[in-house]
Amino acid sequence: MREQGPIIVPLDGSELAEAALPYAAALAEALHTHLVLVTVWEGTESELGTTFPAMAMDIEKSATNYFTTYLDGIRSRYGRADQTRDIVRMGDANEEILKAIDETGARLLVMATHGRSGMGRWIYGSTAGRLLRTSHIPVVVVGPHVAARSDKIAMKHLMVPLDGSPLSEAALPVAAAIAAPLGAKLSLVRGVRWAVQAYPYSLPDAYIPQIDDELEAGAKAYLRRIEGEVRGANKQLDVDAFVVRGAVADGLMDVVEKQSVDMVVMTTHARAGIARAALGSTADRMLQGKAPVLLVPPAEAAKA
Repeated sequence: MREQGPIIVPLDGSELAEAALPYAAALAEALHTHLVLVTVWEGTESELGTTFPAMAMDIEKSATNYFTTYLDGIRSRYGRADQTRDIVRMGDANEEILKAIDETGARLLVMATHGRSGMGRWIYGSTAGRLLRTSHIPVVVVGPHVAARSDKIAMKHLMVPLDGSPLSEAALPVAAAIAAPLGAKLSLVRGVRWAVQAYPYSLPDAYIPQIDDELEAGAKAYLRRIEGEVRGANKQLDVDAFVVRGAVADGLMDVVEKQSVDMVVMTTHARAGIARAALGSTADRMLQGKAPVLLVPPAEAAKA
């Protein structure tokens, strides 16, 4: 994640898109940066613009005024009028938002999604899905079950799911860079399935308790090492680490709920054109949870 730069928030005038604003504002305040609110409409580059150019110009002027007024109202609501920039563009939403990221040198993209039936449904075609595939900066996704209690929120507990791979560990620098200025606790969590789940057809019953013990001991040793590395690099950071047993996604979702996790930070990579997480289908489940998910893309992972 870039050390400098604003936070981009795509808005389309809907309450759904605006659900991202409290989280974007909280992150901007903690990182001592400003917001860039981006609205993109399709414009008049069609038969209308060619046949009735004067009418097209009037429509463009009216639309620009409308969206500018809308974004001014958003700035006033969040009390950040002097710390928020507006961008109104015509064209393809995905392309124009990516251009805004590059032009502003943004460090984070924060957006909401309906997440209907999980990532598998919304990843195709929607602006949110396309941005998740193509953004080269971390993306904070506010899913359909994340409910901000007010326009001002506090993020005091971040969680990083780890699976033992360097790819999943690439989320750690981003998580630490956000947790430190927030004064938030950082929990490192490794999900480990029970032996009968991991090897349902290949283990004799006599070996199951031994394998379960070894799996947990290995996970705990791994987390102790990672926790030590994180503490060593971030002396003031409040860090803990623990193992959850059973179905990985279920265990992580349970931690989010019972430990009041305010944001999950995890790594993604692109496979066959679809944004997938280091923990596979776990990312899909986390996007259905009660905390926003910060997804670190391949470009960031490569730097780690």
